[in-house]
Amino acid sequence: MPDLKPIESVAASELMTSTPVASLIPTLVKRGVLTPRDAREIYENALLMIESAQSNDPDLKRIYEIARELIEAHLRPLEWKQ
Repeated sequence: MPDLKPIESVAASELMTSTPVASLIPTLVKRGVLTPRDAREIYENALLMIESAQSNDPDLKRIYEIARELIEAHLRPLEWKQ
């Protein structure tokens, strides 16, 4: 593994864990394993977890805001949810 700055390491780790889940949920809906309601519940629970863990640290506030926005985007109507 290359030498990474701490923020690069965290970002890479986050991408490694979040992208498979982000692609898995709509795939499971398309295959009929999850219902659109199940998928929505997963994203609602993720949003609740983010909101519960939110820090008052000004340096972290924007990160939590962006994370919430990304999760909320999955709660909007999408083609795979129909």
